[in-house]
Amino acid sequence: MPTVHPFLSAAVIAAGLLLLAWSLYRRYLPLRTSRPVELTGTAWDRWKSLAEYVFLQRRMFRDPFAGFYHALIFYGFVVFGLKSLSLLLEGFGLDLGVQHFGPYQLSKDIFIVLTLAGILLAVARRLFFRPERLKNSFDAFLVLFLIAALMVTDGLTDGAAILLQDPAWKGWAPVSSLFASFIPPQGAATVYLWSWWVHLLVLLGFMNELPFSKHFHVYTSALNVWFRPLDPPGKLPGMDLEALDENSRLGVSAPTDFTWKQTLDFYTCTECGRCREFCPTRLTDKPLSPMEFGLACRDLVYAGNGNLAAAEVDLPQGEVPALIGESITEDTLWACTTCRYCEAACPLFISYVDKIVGMRQHLVMEKSEFPPEAAVAFKGMEVNGNPWNMPRDTRTDWCEGLDIPLASEKKTEWLFWVGCAGSYDDHGKKMARMTVDLLRKAGLDFAILGPEESCTGDSARRMGNEYLFQMMAQANVEVLNGHGVRKIVTFCPHCFNTLAHEYPQFGGKYEVFHVTEVLARAIAEGKLAFTTTLGLELTYHDSCYLGRYNGIMDAPRFVLEHLPGVKVKEMELSKEKGMCCGAGGGRMWLEEKLGTRINHLRLDQALATGTKGVALSCPFCYIMLENATKEKGKEDFQVHDILELAHKALRQG
Repeated sequence: MPTVHPFLSAAVIAAGLLLLAWSLYRRYLPLRTSRPVELTGTAWDRWKSLAEYVFLQRRMFRDPFAGFYHALIFYGFVVFGLKSLSLLLEGFGLDLGVQHFGPYQLSKDIFIVLTLAGILLAVARRLFFRPERLKNSFDAFLVLFLIAALMVTDGLTDGAAILLQDPAWKGWAPVSSLFASFIPPQGAATVYLWSWWVHLLVLLGFMNELPFSKHFHVYTSALNVWFRPLDPPGKLPGMDLEALDENSRLGVSAPTDFTWKQTLDFYTCTECGRCREFCPTRLTDKPLSPMEFGLACRDLVYAGNGNLAAAEVDLPQGEVPALIGESITEDTLWACTTCRYCEAACPLFISYVDKIVGMRQHLVMEKSEFPPEAAVAFKGMEVNGNPWNMPRDTRTDWCEGLDIPLASEKKTEWLFWVGCAGSYDDHGKKMARMTVDLLRKAGLDFAILGPEESCTGDSARRMGNEYLFQMMAQANVEVLNGHGVRKIVTFCPHCFNTLAHEYPQFGGKYEVFHVTEVLARAIAEGKLAFTTTLGLELTYHDSCYLGRYNGIMDAPRFVLEHLPGVKVKEMELSKEKGMCCGAGGGRMWLEEKLGTRINHLRLDQALATGTKGVALSCPFCYIMLENATKEKGKEDFQVHDILELAHKALRQG
């Protein structure tokens, strides 16, 4: 058996590891100078998350082909991790002895073949079956080549060792034995030495290349999944306004304003393009594409890394790059509908909405720069308690003659949160009246806040006006808690999400239900019977804030399935992949001036099903799609709220 020169190998390995340590230290510095983040959940929750999404690769398999070959390569990495450690120790003259354990040798041999098969599939995918979302790059092919080189040189090294030593473990090494059959016995020693050195140099080169490429996720993905927020997806992080002083920066304007977890997100992006595949802003030619946004943020973090490495302390604003400028424009930030398609699609739980909202907060609260239409909505919420900017004293006009008790007059089990759409929008007011009728027939004892109700502030928060949101949230929580409210039902998904997930930040902890959940339960319990046949073939549009944010996808469909004469045909983009109508994130109140209108594209997707109409369960979605039918001359394609359909089909009397 040829010997590897211990001094030379130890020196090479030490140099490679020191270089890697320096590179990782440089990447660590931005984390050190980023803002802190409060973790929630338990260690058990995080271990389960790690097992499910890293080891079992659950989200990767949403694309079965990519998931399959990625799993082969990933598990090859797991198996070869022990061999790589053994190789590094061997360079220092130490023997870990892994080859003497037959079952490990067998698994390693098997994964030489499986990993090479995964690499061939990955290359074929990129060359012949590449989806539009995936971008080819030299870096991608280089890494695949390096991994293949590691597999081949490992097989050659073990094959040469079999010829030189005739070891006991060769019976556990069928693939290495196959490599041995191609090695001339007289050249085995030379093959061993060359393969050993090539394997070592490729391994060290690969380890050092990762921090400078998209494959940095090899180091960071497990950490990113472990530290991911375990709060509900619809909960944005709060801002402690009372802790601010004259030196505080509002929102996010520089890389050091991100939390260390947000910066870790940038490091972890694999550039797979899943986040952008069906992003509504990218599909309609807006300047925002989630992947490009994240990469631009990452590049700006890297651009400031030299200063951080020199100072190793927090730096003044002028010494770090500004985030909002040439690469990330204001139009980019205002394009986002906060639909969360990007976040739900990402296999490694990279977030985007919190970062975009943080940068909007800087524009709105620090610089007072926002679209003029936003100013109208902000004023309406601040002065009149609604973004429609309608008078407060008309908030209860919708319920005239319905004899609904007020929470201030009667204590009931439930509170019906009407919302601004139900109070001021013409169609929303009709839905509010129908909701009252349906809830009564379902047997609910409920009241309303009436003139005490005000906008939840959802649009204010997502447009970056955290001051206004917190003012409204605190006022509403004080009213709700003052009346002892515990259960709330609403037909607005935006109200639902804010009440359920963000009001607890201000002491408002309630059980919140969307009205379709209440109706579905009443139907299942036999409390609601539908007898009028509607005779409609429809498709269903998932509201982002009901479906993707809160997982309420089955209840609306359950209600539709129980309406006589209603047939539902799903759109291609539905449920988890459902596309936004364009109203989320405060976009309801902003003009859409760039690219194609999102609601027009969503209407086209509904029309493509060949049905006669679309059902939905969100007042914002109704307005957007109803407007699209008029703007595109498709008024014969009917837009229906589920509440309207249920009310029509309900047995009267």
